[in-house]
Amino acid sequence: MFGFGKKSKDPDRDYAEGSKLYSKGEYKEAFKLLKKSAESGNAEAMYGVGVMYHDGLGTMKDPSKAVVWWERSSSLGNVKSNFNLGLAYHLGEGVKRNDDYAASLVQTAAEADNIKAMYTLGTFYLNGIGVKKSESKAVEWFLKAGDRGHVIAQYNLGVCYEDGVGTDVDYAKALKWYELAAKNDYPQAQYSLGLMYGDGKGVKNNEREAVKWMKKAAENGVAEAEQFLKDYQELKE
Repeated sequence: MFGFGKKSKDPDRDYAEGSKLYSKGEYKEAFKLLKKSAESGNAEAMYGVGVMYHDGLGTMKDPSKAVVWWERSSSLGNVKSNFNLGLAYHLGEGVKRNDDYAASLVQTAAEADNIKAMYTLGTFYLNGIGVKKSESKAVEWFLKAGDRGHVIAQYNLGVCYEDGVGTDVDYAKALKWYELAAKNDYPQAQYSLGLMYGDGKGVKNNEREAVKWMKKAAENGVAEAEQFLKDYQELKE
């Protein structure tokens, strides 16, 4: 199942060298070394081989082989493989879709402090994917991810606090989370922050700040921000 290549005499060294080549974009040579290391039991290399099969880097794209390697890596406790497996089972990539199993894998990774898994688990709870729908639990996981810098989780928290999804309406907290995501260059958060300043939600009405954030959002392709600035300019004239 995992190939019959010659095993590595030094799996850790092969993994390190393969990772360096991967970072340089030398995927074919990277794949050879990572696969050699993986076949000798290196869990991180197994994860990397899975990624390369998934993305078709240095080898033919093969989602089913990606799943095989992530499963082997996951069985050795690799958290990133746990998370990727969860996504694979959720999306039905290389394996039959199974949202219940996907959610359990993602939760295991989230509880092991994987930030992407924390955010994803929040979306699962928000939409009832593989778990009983719970907006309050969604907020809990978005908070964990947002506190660790996950930008979309930060934006989602802004929405939750502004609209009272899974928590009480709290404009000050909504403003805080929108601002964090906006400063991390998330366009929709920049637009929402501009609206908060324009409407005086959670902060004193500030036309200058509203326009500043709308300009940033418009520069990042938010059509609603472009329209806001156009309407604002017409009112000014």
